[in-house]
Amino acid sequence: MKGEVEKVWKNETEDGRKYEVFLINGERYSLWEEDYLDHIQPGQPLEFDFKESGEYKNITRIYGNDDIETKEPGYEDRKAKRIVRMSCLRSASKVLSGSRIPCDNRAGKTIEIAKEFEKYVNEEDLGDR
Repeated sequence: MKGEVEKVWKNETEDGRKYEVFLINGERYSLWEEDYLDHIQPGQPLEFDFKESGEYKNITRIYGNDDIETKEPGYEDRKAKRIVRMSCLRSASKVLSGSRIPCDNRAGKTIEIAKEFEKYVNEEDLGDR
């Protein structure tokens, strides 16, 4: 089934289990999968499977969930930090390419230099260097 989410509202059972209800193509669908709760927004296109249970339609699978932001809080900050670190490692390895440092020691030296680059990039105090 494909459709655009028209409306989203939160709900809870008497025993405290949380779920969400979506209005899609004029029909109501319930979602119980905790990984997706609070991640689907009105206006979002959604492709999914559902199973009817009495008068209820329960979503059983969501396709193309790359569009759904299920990443934990702070993910973007950690991702940006990893990008900076990889860039620093690459720069450090270029600095050491062709050096006479034995291969056994080169990885450690590359990481040491990359950490210095990272400190500089993140504007940490480098002291009197």
